[in-house]
Amino acid sequence: MSSEHGAGAVHAVKDLSFAVKPGEITALLGSSGCGKTSTLRMIAGFETLTNGSIELDGRPIHRLPPAQRGVAMAFETYSLYPPLTIAENISFALKAQKLGSQDVNKRVKDMAELLEISDVLNKYPSSVSGGQQQRASLGRALVRKAGLYLLDEPMGQLEPQLRAVLRGRIKHYLREHDCTTILVTHDQTEANALADRIAVMEGGVLQQYATPAELKVRPANLFVGTFI
Repeated sequence: MSSEHGAGAVHAVKDLSFAVKPGEITALLGSSGCGKTSTLRMIAGFETLTNGSIELDGRPIHRLPPAQRGVAMAFETYSLYPPLTIAENISFALKAQKLGSQDVNKRVKDMAELLEISDVLNKYPSSVSGGQQQRASLGRALVRKAGLYLLDEPMGQLEPQLRAVLRGRIKHYLREHDCTTILVTHDQTEANALADRIAVMEGGVLQQYATPAELKVRPANLFVGTFI
């Protein structure tokens, strides 16, 4: 798949092709501006696909509106609803699933405990920190059932100590619930800790797609060898 930006038709992503197995965690790794977020936004339906296709469970989804793709996304910019509390933001994702109020409340409570934001559930986004907003955005994505989870720098605003703790928790949660996941990160430690396979990107081009061990032992080119 490819995407072009601007009147000069600059490629944000060019001829990108990769497959994620069911239940697998894939990391898109690269420096800022390499096309990682554009890739997620194309998959989610928030950015136009210039050519190519996107399939989920063998079903083409690239022509469907975002709400019909079966994809849950946690945005780097949080994208929380200001008039709703943190609890209401997280539970908003469950409305379409027609769950009972007790089930909804339990899921929100469990997710808040997982992400250590139980103490801000009744607060509004404007009154909590950026890191807490980021965790609420992540919780809103993970709390619902989806065919694919897209996580854009899901822990980018967190302090190193909390980040290390949540890394393990989130990986366990994704494994336990068999969540097929694509996450964006510029942090190699995070990519190595969370991902089954890593897609190294530069200049909108996929440089190599392999396991963390394979990237270190058999880099595909000089860029990958010096970047990893």
